Amino acid sequence: MLTKRGEGGVARSFDDLAVGLDTGAITRGKAMKLGGAALIASALGVFGARRAEADEITTEGKARRRCRQKGGDFCKHKGKCKICCGEGRRRRRACCGSEGCNCCRPGETCKSDGRCR
Repeated sequence: MLTKRGEGGVARSFDDLAVGLDTGAITRGKAMKLGGAALIASALGVFGARRAEADEITTEGKARRRCRQKGGDFCKHKGKCKICCGEGRRRRRACCGSEGCNCCRPGETCKSDGRCR
């Protein structure tokens, strides 16, 4: 998206670069190095974010499987908390919500805030 010279934004940055090259304040070599560094940094940022997201999903999957293998009930709420309840003979239900995660006893109900009642 291009904007008029007086509006600023991305076009303004390119105008500053062009003026710097024209006046000699920035050499062509320096401009090429800066452009290359910006491209590499943006590419690494994209790949790094994907890798971190994939690691988080894998870790959650392992925790969920481990909990289920032991006979438990697992839940996670938006990165705030995760919990495994009811492993072994204790039959508790996992309850996750905006206020946190808890293990509900038999007969208790799980509310949307993550509390047992």
